[in-house]
Amino acid sequence: MKQILLYISLTIATFSLQGQTTKKVLFLGNSYTSANNLPLLVNNMANSTGDVLIYDSNTPGGYRLRDHLNNPTSLDKLNSNSWDYVALQGQSQETSMSQSDMETQLYPFAQALTSAIRANYGCSQPLFYMTWGRKNGDVANCPIRPWVCTYEEMDDVIKATYIFMSETNEAELAPAGAVWRYLRENHPSMELYAADGSHPSLAGSYAAACAFYTMIYKKDPTTITWNSTLQENEANTIKMAAKTIVFDNISTWDFTEALTADFDEEINGAEVSFTNTSSSFDTLLWEFGDGNTSGLRDPVHTYAESGVYTVSLTITKCVKSTTKIKTLNINVLSTEAFHLKPFTVYPNPTSGDLNLQFNKIYKEVNTVISDLSGKTVLTTSTKNTSQLTLDISTLSKGIYILNVIADERFSVEKIVRK
Repeated sequence: MKQILLYISLTIATFSLQGQTTKKVLFLGNSYTSANNLPLLVNNMANSTGDVLIYDSNTPGGYRLRDHLNNPTSLDKLNSNSWDYVALQGQSQETSMSQSDMETQLYPFAQALTSAIRANYGCSQPLFYMTWGRKNGDVANCPIRPWVCTYEEMDDVIKATYIFMSETNEAELAPAGAVWRYLRENHPSMELYAADGSHPSLAGSYAAACAFYTMIYKKDPTTITWNSTLQENEANTIKMAAKTIVFDNISTWDFTEALTADFDEEINGAEVSFTNTSSSFDTLLWEFGDGNTSGLRDPVHTYAESGVYTVSLTITKCVKSTTKIKTLNINVLSTEAFHLKPFTVYPNPTSGDLNLQFNKIYKEVNTVISDLSGKTVLTTSTKNTSQLTLDISTLSKGIYILNVIADERFSVEKIVRK
């Protein structure tokens, strides 16, 4: 028995080291979030895939975003931890009001909340909770808001509102309503609503939780093995819908600033001056391709030998990172080599043959001609010679660099193809 327990412990430890992700999430919403305990559903899903969710919530019934902004409990919870995400859910009807009403009663409070989230912890990400249209539309408000009279019309407005709030606040979006829309259209027999035609059934909350799990962990929801009390086929249908709508289109629901690594370089022989042109970042790492690295913003690096080097710049911001890679062709020109040159070259300029006359017989002579960008255009190798003729008539007119290695002596000459 002890051996079995030891094996299980080692297996769990190994899995945790390989794939475990821990996220801290605060849920600020109302009865749509508290129904069926949505945060706990996400937690159980995460546990089933070996991930960890540290969470808290404040979800008083009927609460609007402006209520959370003025609620001591919400603000205390917000400032109590360095949350990875703070989920924001508006009241089910306030995201389908008229545009003028939302401009005064919704958008300013969404902006104020996202500002407060980032003021508490710079890497906290606001995560808006896109809800859904009511089962048969908003009957009570239909006379004054004709755009909410049907489920489809109300759902369209809610989706557009949440996308607008996410985009203008550079936030992420958990598109539960979009998953619901897919399920309603493709699996109409599945009941996503509670008896009131507004709040979610267990299946509806499970669908919302799948959307949250996918956006929080950026992982495929079909790997979730916890189905709550749903039938396996029903849970699998919901997970596949979340994969199709959310996981396969994660960039569609991420409105945060794109993290872009980029740089320019100026090559002067063996010395290269790098200029970082990346977007904002917290840390960076240069790798020059010769085993050397740097953490400077704009480093200057000197290569010891000629060659082709792969240079990379990796930047990170919060938990995201990206890398830019370039290939540089470096020609190390030694000043001393010009003074120790073992040959003369003539005629220079030339339109055809280029003659090399050496000061003695060399066992092996290798020549490399490259253009000013460092691209090799002609190479030769000759043994036991004191003179050599190179035909450069096929080269385009211009200036080239002739590198000559005579035994162990390295020399460089500028040549002109006229």
